[in-house]
Amino acid sequence: MKSTLRALGALFALAASAMAANAETYRLATNVTEDSTAGKLLAGFATVVAERTEGRVKLRMFHNGVLGEQPQYLQQIQSGVLDAGLVNSGTLETAVPAVGVMNLPYMFRTSKEYALVMTNDTVLGALSTAAGKNNVSVLGFISSGYRSIYTTKPVADFAGLRGLKLRSIASPTYTKMVSLFGGVPTPLPLGEVYSGLQAGVVDGAEGGLAGLWVAKFGEVAKYALVTNHTRLTDFVVTSPDFSARVGDADMAILREEFQKLSLGSIEFADKNEADQLALAVSKLGVVVKETDLAPFMAAVTPMYDAARADPEKKPLIEAIFSVTGR
Repeated sequence: MKSTLRALGALFALAASAMAANAETYRLATNVTEDSTAGKLLAGFATVVAERTEGRVKLRMFHNGVLGEQPQYLQQIQSGVLDAGLVNSGTLETAVPAVGVMNLPYMFRTSKEYALVMTNDTVLGALSTAAGKNNVSVLGFISSGYRSIYTTKPVADFAGLRGLKLRSIASPTYTKMVSLFGGVPTPLPLGEVYSGLQAGVVDGAEGGLAGLWVAKFGEVAKYALVTNHTRLTDFVVTSPDFSARVGDADMAILREEFQKLSLGSIEFADKNEADQLALAVSKLGVVVKETDLAPFMAAVTPMYDAARADPEKKPLIEAIFSVTGR
């Protein structure tokens, strides 16, 4: 009997040792703070994944750009030096040109439409194929709210943007969009936006209006023009060999949990945007102006024509239009 118990004990010990050997900690880089929306969502995701995989998959977060800014750590992910990272669609477009389709102004006209597109298998398949050609895999997305324009001087409509220096993301789609709006695109790192507005380096910026309160941009930019031109998406992307290292069974768990996170982030982003803008209005005196969107939509028509003519972008834009009935 004792020998049997000893044998069972040895087997359990061997099994535990094997599980420990298979366990691995994967590094995930972000440029956001730990207490940001994305930071909190990713922390919850990591906890659930570790529990559901019984410790086989652990994610270690490196927040606030400690492993570099998005363009730098995206390159490390592509080369397999880094396991995963949070990369917005503007940055991802520089490595995966097809993603520029998702950055097109007014591609997503409502939150419902955005949710339909971002969870559609055909769209995700086209995105996955495009990413794979560029040595990166997409695990899932975290939604940000719609982006509009805020300025240091009153602007009431499309015509009022002419000649204004507007901070934009350093992606081809975003800089082209600002130019078609009549502005002068001026890429700046996010950390330099406040001082840029304050010093007159830029007259305004395109971005989420929540930033007027959260980043206190509303202290120096008192005017918000609601254009809702794009819905920037944060993607968690992984290295080419990440899936193989994790294994099929555990990757299924990661994808299932990230899909839950993705869907929940859409509603959260909309509510957060509205709440934070309301605080900017009441606490910082920001003036919000609604405007006619027709001139904005007409101005960016050439961007759609160019995307449809691009063989790299055509499959994705056609997949999205099929879902949205356009």
